[in-house]
Amino acid sequence: MKRPPENEAFEKLLNWLDPDREKAGEKYHKLHLRLTRIFAAKGCCQGEDLADETFNVIVRKIDWLIENYVGDPALYFFGVARKIYQPPRPIPNPPPVPDNTEIERRCSCLEECLDHVTSADEREVVLRYHQKDKGEKIRERKKLASELGISLNALRIRIWHIHSRLRPCVQQCVDRLQA
Repeated sequence: MKRPPENEAFEKLLNWLDPDREKAGEKYHKLHLRLTRIFAAKGCCQGEDLADETFNVIVRKIDWLIENYVGDPALYFFGVARKIYQPPRPIPNPPPVPDNTEIERRCSCLEECLDHVTSADEREVVLRYHQKDKGEKIRERKKLASELGISLNALRIRIWHIHSRLRPCVQQCVDRLQA
């Protein structure tokens, strides 16, 4: 949570809510309570903290709001609160791990397609492109591009074209073996 607003800015916020200090305090309390309830209704266990953060965001913009905002301040609070609370996104289920026979089938199809769809040079390029892990992979790709006398981007494009020929071949092969 960010630090609370300065007194002067907080006083401006209260005045923006209502020129009558007592009414402003009531509006502040009601808004805070409503925001806390809205956050709680969305399943958030830190509703009060998020309501405080909503007020802090608005206090930081209070000078701009006083001069430019027209309308019910409560509506502005609700809009800010909507942006502050981001519900957790569901984590998608990972695809099922293929069994060994499926992996072997795909590998044999890839090897078959590499022999039929690509030239020996293209086969070497695509195999080298996918070798290694992490930093080594990056270094290998730069080295490969340098050896071919092309930029790294041109290498990526070349690999994309090879993949676009391999993909349908591999899929047809897998389909044929599954039938």
